[in-house]
Amino acid sequence: MSRHRYFLEDAYCKELTSTVVEVGESGVKLEKTIFYPRGGGQPADRGQLIVNGTAYPVKKIHSTHDGVFLEIDGTLAVGDEVIQQIDWDYRYQLMQHHTVLHLLSAVVWDRFEAKVTGGTIYPNRARLDFDLDEFSTDLAEELVATVNQLLGEDHQVSISFVDRKVAEEDPELIRTKVNLLPDFITEIRLVRIGDVDLQADGGLHVHSTREIPGVKLLDTENKGKGRKRISVAVT
Repeated sequence: MSRHRYFLEDAYCKELTSTVVEVGESGVKLEKTIFYPRGGGQPADRGQLIVNGTAYPVKKIHSTHDGVFLEIDGTLAVGDEVIQQIDWDYRYQLMQHHTVLHLLSAVVWDRFEAKVTGGTIYPNRARLDFDLDEFSTDLAEELVATVNQLLGEDHQVSISFVDRKVAEEDPELIRTKVNLLPDFITEIRLVRIGDVDLQADGGLHVHSTREIPGVKLLDTENKGKGRKRISVAVT
């Protein structure tokens, strides 16, 4: 796969110097980028590019089949060297909540084999919708309690890549109700959380569940058929 999307390999890289390889209407494409462009319910990163000592906030991040483009107010040219800096506190909170959602989806899958029908991640909370028939606040509390138990077991999180066809042949790897993977992606990124969870995902995660102190249930909602919502927050 292209190593241009460096965030897929190292979610902990906060700063990286790289070279502009393309300039277009959507901004500049760098040889390697650490800026996550939004996807799978995870918002885009915040941060800045430093060029010759001047900092330019990244206004928008565009992801296309050609790569990730960063939009700034400054003018850059192919060959320019820039320093990328992301808002680490913001990124890390998103990583923690994204990892929690994987554990929650694993717990629900293990018990009900219910797929995810939607989800959103914020720095201070996150939510998932499940294709569940059985649902109640008591059940949600029970599921979250199981997630907390898993967090305390210090499971390591690792990344690997497989051919798309291999991933699509395993129903346990893609747990969303609808396959959201763009057609141009031929190699699938897998996120493994110890022996608890393994699924296809392009988002960013912590190295170990020990980096998440705990999680609490915020709310439950019955949004209708196939949309039983559980909202949680890292404590």
